[in-house]
Amino acid sequence: MIKRILLNLPVREAATSFLPLRSPLPPGGSKAKSGRDKGPKRTGELSNEVATGCALMKGESDPPLKPDSEYPDWLWKLLDPAPTASELQKKYERTGSQEGLTIQELQRLYRLKNKQAINEANDSTKK
Repeated sequence: MIKRILLNLPVREAATSFLPLRSPLPPGGSKAKSGRDKGPKRTGELSNEVATGCALMKGESDPPLKPDSEYPDWLWKLLDPAPTASELQKKYERTGSQEGLTIQELQRLYRLKNKQAINEANDSTKK
């Protein structure tokens, strides 16, 4: 029955007839604006005891910082810069096979080479 009604109505009428209408905002604007979280009171203020701005729930305190020895080793490797395409290519050519690279390095090399080929093809077709 509903399908038959929808098929007979023009598209615009069918789409808008089932949507609820929004009421106009009150004269002072919406009430949600006044209750909105405005973020930290002072920007750029960091602490040596807590991870500033990392609270998961509203109203919770920020989690305390632990000594570096309590964090996993892989966390500190995230700050190391990723090898460039030329560095990976040199490492690949030195070993003479794919076995000299880890899977992540090999994937990065292929991704960077593919990007480079796309950019060269786009540059050659520019007018």
